Amino acid sequence: MRDSIELEWAGIPAVAIVHEALAGSADTMRRMSKMPSYPFLKIPYPTPPTGLWPAEECAALAAQLLPEIVGRLTAERG
Repeated sequence: MRDSIELEWAGIPAVAIVHEALAGSADTMRRMSKMPSYPFLKIPYPTPPTGLWPAEECAALAAQLLPEIVGRLTAERG
């Protein structure tokens, strides 16, 4: 989360992707960074930590998230 916020501050569009188990921590980080409405994508359970994923599962999740990531990166910013 913090990396995405830092990139945004530098004028570089970013998208944070957070496992829902860490959503509370991500929410705290965005509030501490004075960006309480900064959006992030949540990956739901039962997705295990990425270090345990086979390559096919990584590719499937990336394909699923790609449209929303591209949309957020290319959206007009106010």
